[in-house]
Amino acid sequence: MLARQTKPLLAALLLSFLIHLILLLGPTLELSDWKEPPPLTVTLQAEAPKPPPVIAPTPPPRRQIRPPAPPPVVAVEPIDEPSPVVVPEPVESVASTPTPAPTPAPEPPPPVAIPSITARVAFPSRIEMLYSVHHGDRGIKLGNTTHTWRIGGKQYLLTSTTEASGLFSLFNSGRYVLTSRGEITADGLQPISFWIQRGQSANRTESAEFDWEAKTLDYGKGTDRHSAVIAKGAQDQLSVFYQLALTAPHENGLRFALTTGRKFNRYTYQVTGEEILDTALGNIKAQRLTRVLDKTDSSESADIWLAIDYHYLPVRFRLGTRDGEVLDHWVKEIRLDGKRVEIKAEAVAQ
Repeated sequence: MLARQTKPLLAALLLSFLIHLILLLGPTLELSDWKEPPPLTVTLQAEAPKPPPVIAPTPPPRRQIRPPAPPPVVAVEPIDEPSPVVVPEPVESVASTPTPAPTPAPEPPPPVAIPSITARVAFPSRIEMLYSVHHGDRGIKLGNTTHTWRIGGKQYLLTSTTEASGLFSLFNSGRYVLTSRGEITADGLQPISFWIQRGQSANRTESAEFDWEAKTLDYGKGTDRHSAVIAKGAQDQLSVFYQLALTAPHENGLRFALTTGRKFNRYTYQVTGEEILDTALGNIKAQRLTRVLDKTDSSESADIWLAIDYHYLPVRFRLGTRDGEVLDHWVKEIRLDGKRVEIKAEAVAQ
């Protein structure tokens, strides 16, 4: 049994011995005998493009520069020796030319006498009234208004310019301009033309034309015109302030026709007494006129204060608008014929 198992093992050992014997005694293979085949080289030959022909630049034609002609020979005469400078003797006295007197400044035009208005002996020919405009009774300030009055002969020209100020100028950048032109008569102002310009838009312009011969008034905006019959004393929205000044002082109620350019109505004012106004110029004594309201114009109230010591000029006026708002105007500067008015001491005492 044991002999059967060892036979295969002996055969395997014998085979392994023979393989090792062949490897040790067999021929040796040298790696140096192996030669690497030469590499394959491929050469691509392309025909090079022919270079463009070289064109030699044509040289510009030569300009023949001629040498400048020599300057002409000028004969120079010999210069004599300079003569000595003779200093004149000092003059003892010289008659001085009198200095012309300075031209005097032009005098302001004389005050204008208004015939048949005995209370106003003379009225300034140039007036500037500056106002601050407030919301409500001297409430928040909205802007400024300037009235300008000019007289030439028997003609007058009135302008009123209102501009917003402060924060309100951001929302109302335009100007509100009123102009009244007419004549001065024995009964005061007689308007001829009146117009209102609101901002820059032409369709916001209203006007009125007075025809005193035909006693008619043409008023309205654009092509929307109206006509009315007028009588002596009719005024426009701006001239009425200075008509009240020319005809002051007032004792009884007043009734007159007035156009705003948009409409034409008759208004009644009554004298409500005298008051002392505390203005930016100081205390001013004024006569107050108040509009008598009716049922149709209950919202359009009006009060006017006329300065008793200053030609009864309007120093405050408070106007109620159609939408119920109130615009209060307070004087802050007065110039008469170019001179600023200073409040007198006696006008300050209450």
